[in-house]
Order: sequence, then C-alpha cells, then structure tokens
Amino acid sequence: MTAQQQSKARRVLRKTVALSSVIILGTAAGCTTIPRNTSPQVLRPFEPPQVRIEVPQPRPNVNADIVLRDFFAAAAHPVDDFQAMRAFMTPELAASWKPQDSARILDGVNLIAQREDGGSRQSFVARGRSVGQFGTDGAYEPQSGDYEETVEMKLGSDGQWRISSLPDGVVMERQAFLENNVPRNVYFLDPAGNHLVTDRRWLYRGVTDGATNLLTKLKNGPSAPLRPGVTTVLKPNASIAVEAGPVSNADGRRVEITGLGDVSEELRVMLAAQIIWTLDSADFRGPWILMADGEPLVASHDEPWTKDTDAIQLYDPNHLPADNAPLRTVDRSGIYEIADGHATPVGRGWTASGSTAVFSAAVGTNPNGSELIAAVFRSAVDGRAGSYDLGESTLMLGGIQDQPVPVLTGESLTRPTWSPDAEAVWTVKDGTTVVRLVRQSTSSQIQQEEVDTSELSHLLDGGEGTGRPSAGISEFRVDSSGTQVAMIIAGEVYIATIERHDDKPWKLTHPRALPLPENVSPVSLTWSPNQTVTVGGYSGDTPMWSAFPDGATSSVLPKLNLTPPIPVVTATSSKRYALDATGVMELISSEGQQQFWRQVPGARGRMAPASVE
Repeated sequence: MTAQQQSKARRVLRKTVALSSVIILGTAAGCTTIPRNTSPQVLRPFEPPQVRIEVPQPRPNVNADIVLRDFFAAAAHPVDDFQAMRAFMTPELAASWKPQDSARILDGVNLIAQREDGGSRQSFVARGRSVGQFGTDGAYEPQSGDYEETVEMKLGSDGQWRISSLPDGVVMERQAFLENNVPRNVYFLDPAGNHLVTDRRWLYRGVTDGATNLLTKLKNGPSAPLRPGVTTVLKPNASIAVEAGPVSNADGRRVEITGLGDVSEELRVMLAAQIIWTLDSADFRGPWILMADGEPLVASHDEPWTKDTDAIQLYDPNHLPADNAPLRTVDRSGIYEIADGHATPVGRGWTASGSTAVFSAAVGTNPNGSELIAAVFRSAVDGRAGSYDLGESTLMLGGIQDQPVPVLTGESLTRPTWSPDAEAVWTVKDGTTVVRLVRQSTSSQIQQEEVDTSELSHLLDGGEGTGRPSAGISEFRVDSSGTQVAMIIAGEVYIATIERHDDKPWKLTHPRALPLPENVSPVSLTWSPNQTVTVGGYSGDTPMWSAFPDGATSSVLPKLNLTPPIPVVTATSSKRYALDATGVMELISSEGQQQFWRQVPGARGRMAPASVE
C-alpha cells in the first residue's frame, strides 16, 4: 500500500489497498446468460420468472418462410442449449448445429426466396444489418456490418418444413433481444478499491434463479471491455449461490460463498459491497446474510447486510459529489456561482483579464470536501479583442480562493475533466494528445503524464485506407468511477477503458463506438446518472439523447423549450444542464407533467454550465 493510497483511506473498514497484488480477476467460463446444457446450481429456487415467456414453437402446415420467421424469433430463448431453435431444424442439423459463444444481433431479418427444388426443398437468403453481439456472459457490444447467409429448408415426410442447412451461431433480431432480456448491473471495483464500477449485463427473462445468475457473473469476472480497468475480490474457482431465508433465526436471505480463501477483512467488505449493490440494483432487496466457507463473510459484522449498512453505503454507485454542489457557470469573463437568481464570481483569480478569456472549466471535489478548479484560458492574438479563438490555450489549476497557476499550454485544450476525489485532471492537447495531470499530495507540484492512446490511432488518423482525414478528440470526459472515458472523435461517440499502470503511462484501451440516432451530429457529452452518457448535438429533432455504455439501448431526451445546437452539457446524479442557443437550461420534471427545459435564473447570456466531479 502506497502512502498516497493510505492518505485516501475511507472510514470504517475501507482502507485503500493495492488490489492488483491481492485480488485475482475472474475470467473463467461459468454460468452464462446463453446457457448450454448446464444451469446455475442453487441451494433452492429463489425467484420465479417475473413475466410470462412465449417461446415460439413449430406451427403445423405453414409455409417455409413462416417456419424460418419463427426460427429467428426462437433465437431469443436460450434454455436447454437453444432447444427452441433446434425444434425448427431437421434431426440431423439439430444434432450437429453449434450456437457458438455469442449471438449476432441484427436490426431485422429480410428473407429472399432463392429457389424451389421439386416442391420438397427451398432456399432463402437471410439479410440484415448487424448492430451488436451478445456474449454468453450477458455482455452486449455494438457491432456494425452486413449480414447475409443462405438457409436451406427441406419438406419432411410429415409434410412440415424444417431447416436442413445453415451456419453455426445464433442470430436474433434486436426487437426479440430487447423483449426477452432485461439489463442488470454487476459491480466490480476500480483498482484502488474506492469505487464500484457498473458492468451492464443482460439476463434472459425466463430464468428462475436470477440472483445466483448475477452473482455467478460477478464471480466469473468483468466483461472484456472493462477487464483491463477493474478488479474484483472473488476468485474464478470460488462458488457462490443464494438461498431464501429465514436463516439462523434472522430475517434474511443467505448468500453462500465457498473457496474464498485467505482474504483480508478490508477486501471482504469490498466484496460485500459488490454483492449487495449487484443484488439491490436488480430488485433483489434482501436483507442478506453473507457467509464464506461456513462463517460470516466479515467476522466483525454478523448482522444482515443491506445497501444502508454503513460500510456498504460508502460505495453507493449512484452518489456523486456534485449532488450537493452549487451550480457554477463559465463565460469568457470568468467563472461564476449561481444562487438566488444571481451570478457571483467564485474568486478573484478566476476572472479573465483584458488579454485572456475563459473557455471552459470543471470543479473537482477531494475527499475532505475541498473544491479544485481546472479552467482553460485563451490568450488574445497580439492583444486584439475578439481574437481569443485563435490564441494559445492554457490550463489553469487551483482552489476556488487560490490564485490559479498555469500547468499546461497548447494550441487547443478540451474542456477539463476530473478523476474521482480530484486525484487528477485530464484534457486533450491539440486534438490528439491525452494528458493526465496529478497534483502531488505532499507538495503543490503537478506531475504531467501523456496517456497511451495507441489503440485510438486508427480513429484519430481517419483509418488506414478509408480516405477520411485525420481527426481530433473534441470532447473527453472521465466517468465517476475513474475507469472509463467518453469521447467525441470526428462526429462519433466512443467509450474507452482506462488501464492503469505503476511503471508506465496509463492507457486508453478497448475503444468502442456508441450507435447514434439518425441525423445526429454530437457536439458535447457528459456522464449522467446510472453511468449513462448524455450527448448534445445539432439536430433539431433530437438535440439531446442518452445511451448506456454498452450501446444496447438509448433514448431521446425531452426537447421542449430547448433550442439547438447544444455545445455544452453536464449532469449530477439528480440534474441535467445544457447550454442551448438561449442560455443555461435545466431539465425539470414535475409530477404528472411532461419533462421540459427551463432557463436557469441568473445565468445570463452565453454562460455555460461547469461540470462538478
């Protein structure tokens, strides 16, 4: 454990530890969302299905194309090694066909009849556009491309059409996927053990053991995109299962862990946080009795656990420090606090001079509650007023009442963004160089580190052979757990994972594109409640929208009173702010009324909301 980590230790049992030397990432195969011939082992049935599942079955005496349509609908029902799909195949194909390790999700399937052979055989071409893939671990990843495969059908001796030939692998339509699966959050830890990290998974609605299914996914480890940036306490060779209570005369449901091994009490509390928040977010409320190898998981805590348990509450993944912070805004004259309909400068050092202008700012909150400001100032060219857009950019850093100091310069700097607990501030210099600036705890010195963006190079250079020009990162935001970033590159939104290192630069890895709604040109973005990404753009029809990082679902935000374009957006866990053509707007939700945007009193003119992180 480093001295820096010790200084950030939290109360109760939350000592910051170097988890990388203690915790083993769970990556082994196990219980899956797309089952084969096995299913999770439970102590006794826990939860019945929440909805009635209608599984397509072969209908008698229907045309071949109808059989094929029903077959693709059956792809959303994975139980018993996809027995529902095999029912539409000839016995020979049903015995040899392999579902593979992931399902391909299409926006729809178009069937084109190719030929008929004597009335007993028929061939179809199935076409569609790929939008994602769905793994056996329940993780969804966006995927683009065209799909086209030939399917052969045969008329059996019973007069019924069956599929006689098709490639291995599951293909399903997006609508069937969404109707038959439900998203759930599995929680892992950032490498320092300070924050829970959301890993979104999809569970088949027909499972009867959803709690154990979720905890098995927790044991098996993070999804591929998150794996380089998170850790977990459970080892892959451990086992975990759920039993309904009451147990030992206590009102609670028991979680049994075996094979945990010699794990410190500090790590056991972190594991309790992972378990409780994973279950609670899926509406498995508890209370919970956590047992490990026949003993209480945490020796000093033999009472049932809930999300309100003190040690667990500290890990609330929905809480952000910005919730209690006042609204700050920025315009070219300086940084202001908005209160009671008035704008007040936050400090003398954060007011622009005649030769400089303030372009963006972000506020970071450290563990003791102190606030730090990072702001981008631009210099006028040759002292000419109004020439700031062409001037040099400087990142200024300091406390609200401090005289800020310059820490970085460049032709351009993106809106700064803070890591959790104000550990570091990030920005992108000159469009392509991601810089992380760390304020040393023992001094006022700033350590500057260029982040490894080698896995983004194909995005930044336009892509080899694509003919696209080089592009820069115009927006860059770190999430509330410090494990992922959201970016805008060449008019597209991307998510990447932060891979931390002690002996070399940190790295952005596994970049993946977030699908955009039609006719949307993103301009700004921010991390929002429930680890979603809110995007502002130019479109009049969809000026703002929100998406989950896995790219499976997105939604258009209300546009009432909003006038695009939306050059700046920011959010807390309870509020969303946007700068539109009229000023700073706040999203209002009144009970029983439609959501609408309202101009913030006191935020005059072109003031932009400053993020608080």
